[in-house]
Amino acid sequence: MSIDLTEYQRELLARVLQHGGVLAAPFGHPGDDSLEEALLEDIDALEAEGLITVERSRGHEAPERLSLTEAGYDALGMS
Repeated sequence: MSIDLTEYQRELLARVLQHGGVLAAPFGHPGDDSLEEALLEDIDALEAEGLITVERSRGHEAPERLSLTEAGYDALGMS
């Protein structure tokens, strides 16, 4: 796979995998987590690479559910 993932992006994919391939919000401690902005950037980057699909709350931009795609499983060596 040619996608270079950061350690945190790989960890985020692994957390989704640990939850059966679907992770529901909250992803940490929204509002209180100093890494929330970086987390949202990682979610956007992983979605752009096609490694996860993101369901957002109706009328909001906040992610509600993350799901691994086939490419996400491949990135974790789970093909």
